[in-house]
Amino acid sequence: MVAVLKTLAGARQGAGTVAEVAHDARNVVAALSLYCDLVAEPGVLGEGFGHYAGELRLLAAASRSLVEKLTRMDGSRSFAGEGPGDLLGVRQPTDTILERAGNAAARLPGDSIENLQQELVANRNLLDAIAGLGVRVSVRTKGGARPVRLVSEDLTRILVNLVKNAAEAMHSAGAIEITLRELPRGHGEEPAVALLVEDTGPGIPAEQLDRIFEPGFTTNPEAQSAPGGGWVAAHRGLGLSITRSIVEQAGGRIDAANRAGGGAQFRLELPVRRPREAR
Repeated sequence: MVAVLKTLAGARQGAGTVAEVAHDARNVVAALSLYCDLVAEPGVLGEGFGHYAGELRLLAAASRSLVEKLTRMDGSRSFAGEGPGDLLGVRQPTDTILERAGNAAARLPGDSIENLQQELVANRNLLDAIAGLGVRVSVRTKGGARPVRLVSEDLTRILVNLVKNAAEAMHSAGAIEITLRELPRGHGEEPAVALLVEDTGPGIPAEQLDRIFEPGFTTNPEAQSAPGGGWVAAHRGLGLSITRSIVEQAGGRIDAANRAGGGAQFRLELPVRRPREAR
């Protein structure tokens, strides 16, 4: 997927190049989605390993969403109405795909979240894998089973960015605690939820707190200049900027701070979506 994104980024030289590469990228993601269906079948994965099918589906949905956003930016034709089977020439009813998964990870790209608590828990094992063996990831929910304006794949992108940053800051040894709770509201105030991502790392230098969400700003000491200028792809300081953009598009806000006992804290506030509000 990284190679595909690099190709898309440099594809302006040919008029049809972006559309062609995006078509191939969709096929790759579609194939991944179909393999998710296969491994989700009863008896394919051993006992205790069935959750991997749902986690792979989360990644496939996020990848497909990124490809679609790139093609919309370029003005290329969107395939949002096509299902995974359509892209490979195999017709497969969407209802069948959703029924097989049987969890929040099966949600189609573009669907707004109906139950944030359920979606957060569905990401738990994926985040644990991303954090690495030396980092313990815990998820606590105090309510929060509410609809929000975020889509499932964007929630995954937010959580992956924050957990990956925290694990790197702790040098892959420590703990990350993710807490979801409902915010108390007075009469007439809109309901909202808070999502906290806290770690036991060194925290964020005070002079950098105001710049942490700026595009291109990075606190990673291992960031190196790329041969052609700029930062290498893994350390360009875009993750938190993208995260803030996604949160604000959902009507929320995100702040960074240091915990009193040490470590960094990222706090997201998201408004609860009204049941009849457009998705």
